[in-house]
Amino acid sequence: MNHKLLMDTAVLAGEIMLCSGAETYRVEDTMCHILKTSECESIEAFALMTGIVTTINDETMDQPITTVKTINERSTNLNNIIKVNEISRRYCGGKISLEEAYEQLKCVKEKQYSRAVFNIATAAIATGFAMMFGGSVIDVMAATMVGFWLAACIMLGKMIRINSIFVDIFSCAGIAMITMAVKTFLVPTLNMDIVIVSAIMPIVPGVAITNAIRDTLQGDYLSGCARILEAFLKAASIAIGAGIGMALFNMLIGGGII
Repeated sequence: MNHKLLMDTAVLAGEIMLCSGAETYRVEDTMCHILKTSECESIEAFALMTGIVTTINDETMDQPITTVKTINERSTNLNNIIKVNEISRRYCGGKISLEEAYEQLKCVKEKQYSRAVFNIATAAIATGFAMMFGGSVIDVMAATMVGFWLAACIMLGKMIRINSIFVDIFSCAGIAMITMAVKTFLVPTLNMDIVIVSAIMPIVPGVAITNAIRDTLQGDYLSGCARILEAFLKAASIAIGAGIGMALFNMLIGGGII
């Protein structure tokens, strides 16, 4: 067996899952199942939010093989997690070869949707929440408009590689200012609460909080605490951004900060 290719396959699977928002215990379990097909005596797989460490060793090997992979970007993509799990099960079940598993995992890593589809979906989420919260037609239209603003900010942040916290602050400040401007100058009856809350829903860290709890319950306290901190920072950046936007708009129209 090509042990190097096996390690590359396991690490690639773990990397895709971590980057897609999977729990660390699920990542470790998937990598261990892949590595166990080597039938080596010693198999170790350790995953954190920011990196992966895997090691295999056997008496037939001259020396252990260890691989370290850093994870710099994380998002939420449940479809990628499902695909990796399916490929892992098929490989461990002997339905595909190691080479086929590695090639299929490389295809999973590619982008699933275009930027246009992503932007439309982001705006559609804001639209859907505005409807769910009982907003009027004007509220729904305003939520769609600021939803496209959020999508543009996210896309711009990825293009120029700005820290996600600053992207959240800037985008939420824009959401608040645009909503207040529409209410002040165009539609006095606009429900600002519905529009603003609906627009920020696509970036609310719900999955991060859920994974933090699941990691903690599994005994992965380090990853659990890290995810809780990440979720707290994201929630704080959303609140700070919205507050800054409201304060700036009030200053611009001469109403003071409050």
